[in-house]
Amino acid sequence: FMMHTLIKNIIRFGTGFTLMVLILSCASIPGVKEETSGTFIKIPFVRVLLEENKSEAKVYANKAFSIECLTRGKQSIYFSTQPVTVKSNGAFLAVVNQSGDMVQSHLDEVNIIPRGSNNHIYLEAKKYRGILKILPNGGNIQLINIVYIEDYLKGVVPPEIGERVPDEIEAVKAQAIAARTYAMAHLRQYGDEPYDMKSSIIDQIYDGLNVENSLVNKAINLTTGQVLFYHEKYVKAYYHSTCGGMTDDIASVWDRKEVPYLKPVNDGGACSWSKYYKWREVFSEKQLRGRLEQYLSSDRGRDLRIGKIRDLRIVQRTPGGRVAKLVIRTENNAYTFKKDRIRWVIGRTSNPDLILPSDRFDVDIKRDSKGNVTEVVFNGSGYGHGVGMCQCGAIGLSRKGWTYDKILTLYYNGTEIKKLY
Repeated sequence: FMMHTLIKNIIRFGTGFTLMVLILSCASIPGVKEETSGTFIKIPFVRVLLEENKSEAKVYANKAFSIECLTRGKQSIYFSTQPVTVKSNGAFLAVVNQSGDMVQSHLDEVNIIPRGSNNHIYLEAKKYRGILKILPNGGNIQLINIVYIEDYLKGVVPPEIGERVPDEIEAVKAQAIAARTYAMAHLRQYGDEPYDMKSSIIDQIYDGLNVENSLVNKAINLTTGQVLFYHEKYVKAYYHSTCGGMTDDIASVWDRKEVPYLKPVNDGGACSWSKYYKWREVFSEKQLRGRLEQYLSSDRGRDLRIGKIRDLRIVQRTPGGRVAKLVIRTENNAYTFKKDRIRWVIGRTSNPDLILPSDRFDVDIKRDSKGNVTEVVFNGSGYGHGVGMCQCGAIGLSRKGWTYDKILTLYYNGTEIKKLY
């Protein structure tokens, strides 16, 4: 190939900060050949939205990194060893060096690419593998981490499964496969958006390299490419902390269609070691009334007073023993709450900002000599929605010598594990 254009300028912006401007072609470029290799993303990769409501971001790497600037189809590449700031410039982006000098503006896209091995991106205080794509976003910027899916999992699984020890690695493998299955099934879920996943509970919490640990990385490496399938389709690999002895039917917990492999499973109390295997929340009548009024007022968009609570009745339960319908009768009306929404309605007295641990509970009503409700006690078991794999149960089974495939096919009955790559 012929080299059409080559512009090579050396500009100094402070001590040790050198930028080399290059307009690339297909030809060999003098001075670049000697540079250490850049980061190459393996397939399959995932595009993770880290942030989209910031006006600027400071980025850098362990070592040298490339700054790829794109505008109207033209590409410029800069090399740096010092932090740069990428900021919103109206409908475009601008790159500014550490001294505040403009490197380039009116950009459509900026990519931060670490150079050499064992080199990673820093975004403020967090560290990430892969590369960082930055796009304009209506006066703000979108920060998107493009990363090999196995490296993505290394930043997802630790927050999900917690600190584990070697005899629990089979549970970590199971968690890795569940998380990988979710990720593979949701690639391009946002259509034309430039990302596949959001780094929050909307998809999977992703904290990058900061949270990685050797045991989780080992479990991920030992299960590379393995996902769960049911009749040639990705499994909806839901999971929760503690089932309390029995998982549940997805259609009974949420307003969703029945799924053959998301049915109630008795795991023999494998999660009994969890602190949420049994729990208790105690409300005075006034506290519970206040909680209900707060929820109903927010739900209906107007201030609501319900009157004193007269009675609570569990009208229906799910196959897994959770409350499917709860009726609360007050002196003014009767209110019916259904399925997993009940956890949001009741909340907790121990922490008003949290929802009830689970819907798997019994109600004990205390009354005074006149029959008035004075106290309502919720005696429950489990933590989370109860659908799919019980994480604490998986850990308990791992301690007993169960392998990851046996754990997964217990909680997702009738599924199979396939290696995609």
